[in-house]
Amino acid sequence: MSPLAQNLLLALAWVCLTGDFSLRGLLIGAFLGFLGLTFGQRAPRGRRYTRAVRGSLRLLGSFLWQLVLANLQLARDVLRRELPFRPQLLRLDVRDLGRTQVVLLGNLISLTPGTITVDAEDDGATLLVHTLYAADAEAVRSDLRALAELIVRASGSAPPPPGPPASPPLSPPPPT
Repeated sequence: MSPLAQNLLLALAWVCLTGDFSLRGLLIGAFLGFLGLTFGQRAPRGRRYTRAVRGSLRLLGSFLWQLVLANLQLARDVLRRELPFRPQLLRLDVRDLGRTQVVLLGNLISLTPGTITVDAEDDGATLLVHTLYAADAEAVRSDLRALAELIVRASGSAPPPPGPPASPPLSPPPPT
């Protein structure tokens, strides 16, 4: 039985045992079931479920925070006399993501004010993103990559290994 099904059964058992047939009771049961599965897990599949739940909560919290900040920033900038926008189309490499993860990333980008996913290449390796705030294109790409990493964690996968350094390290001078 999958860990999700186990968690749901534990939540239903909690609701039946307490007699609290409400959403609050179900959520408390789901939380207690999650804790039970987390501390009682032995199988790697159970660890993946725990990682996925933690990653999903982290993704939700981070996205909601970014959504609020983006709304406030856009509202502030629209009310200014001079618009500070620096629109630009950016290519975002997403070849390390699965199809579902690319779709979720594209939708989250489009939900955030000031950005929209314009296109996904047929091979699924690149997203074309329009942003209003591209004064520093690399900072925008870095923020979008951070969102992509949160999506990977929400899928229950281990976090991706760090990428190559931005510039090669300096080699020592040759001996003379």
